[in-house]
Amino acid sequence: MPYDYLVMATGVHHSYFGHDEYAPYAPGLKTLTDAVQLRNKILGAFEDCERTLNPQDHPELLTFVIVGGGPTGVELAGAIAELARQTLAKEFRRFDPASLKLILVEAGPRILPAFAESLAAAATAKLTKLGVEVRTGAAVGESGRGRGHREG
Repeated sequence: MPYDYLVMATGVHHSYFGHDEYAPYAPGLKTLTDAVQLRNKILGAFEDCERTLNPQDHPELLTFVIVGGGPTGVELAGAIAELARQTLAKEFRRFDPASLKLILVEAGPRILPAFAESLAAAATAKLTKLGVEVRTGAAVGESGRGRGHREG
């Protein structure tokens, strides 16, 4: 069959690396429905913070942890950072959306392991500039706390 471009979509599934019990707490991002639900949760957190009498007393409302430094995790971290610091910056009066704490956790030694090291380094620098804390060598355990250290 002749073609100009070949696009192969082999399908994907969520991987919790042997910890399927994490599924209720760590939704995937594979479908449009997943994306809409995630967007609603993110915007809901900002709205909850706006309704709080003392938003500065509730940093948990604006602390987001993204597990996985592959393409989806990196893109999501950047998108949330830009949403908070650029798009939503003028929408709220009681708190500063830039006070968001955004952490990208990757168990491996660097983000974007399937890409060239120079691209991973550039992505890390860009995320850091956007205010994302990139933690590599940090696996997420049952307590929800990363083990390891931050490189960069």
